[in-house]
Amino acid sequence: MSQNSKNSEKSDDQEYRDRFQNAKELIGREKYSSAILNIDHMTALELNNGDYTPQRYKAMILQVTGEKEEANIIYQSIINATDASASEKNKARQLMLINNEKKAPLTKEIERLKDSTEFKNAIKVIEVPPMFPGCETLPQETWNKCMSRGVAKHIVRTIDVDIAQVTSNTGFIRSYVNYEIDTTGHISNIKATGKNKFLNLEAHRVMAQLPQVTPGYTNGEKVIVSYTIPIRFTVD
Repeated sequence: MSQNSKNSEKSDDQEYRDRFQNAKELIGREKYSSAILNIDHMTALELNNGDYTPQRYKAMILQVTGEKEEANIIYQSIINATDASASEKNKARQLMLINNEKKAPLTKEIERLKDSTEFKNAIKVIEVPPMFPGCETLPQETWNKCMSRGVAKHIVRTIDVDIAQVTSNTGFIRSYVNYEIDTTGHISNIKATGKNKFLNLEAHRVMAQLPQVTPGYTNGEKVIVSYTIPIRFTVD
C-alpha cells in the first residue's frame, strides 16, 4: 500500500470519529437533522467494521421525531446484519418493540381505569412493596431500599454508557421515568420525560428490560404500584 493510500485511510478513519463526535454533540443539543447528516457521511465512508451504534442512534432520532417506519427499517437492518454484535442486535430489538407499542388515547385510558379494580388497587396504601427475589428475607424496614438497590443495579448493567457522550457540555442531563409494577410483577406503563427526547428513549429502553419482581400486596391482594425514578446521563 502506498503512503498516500495509508494517509487517506487514516484521514477517513479520523473523519469517521470526528463525525460521530459531532453527531453526539448535536444530539445533545437536539439538533437532530444535523446529527443525521453527520451519521450519513459516516455511512458513506464504509468504515463501520461491525459497529452499528451510529445507525442505532440515527434510528433513535427518527423514532423520537415521529419517523417510526424509517426507524424500524434501520432497526431491522441491524438485527439482520451478520457482523453486528449480539448486544447491538438486542438493543435494536428492544427499541423496535418500544417503537411499535400501541398506546390508547389518554382520555379513553382514563375512562377505562376510573372504575376498574386495577385503579382502585393502585391507590391503596401498599403494605408489602414490590421486591426483587431475596429482599423478602431482609427486615421489613429495608424492603423499599432493597428494591431501589435492585433497580439501580439494573440501570447500571443495562444503560448504554456511550450515550452519555451525546451531551455537549461537561455535566449531566436527567430523564424522569414513571412506571408501574403490575400485579404479575412486570413493569408497565413506562413514560420517560426530560429535556432530551433521545435520552428519554434510552431511559425507556433501560427500564423496559427490568426483570420480573414479586408484586406488591395490600390486605393479601396483589396491587399495582407506581414509581418515579430519575436517570442521570453524566459526562465526565
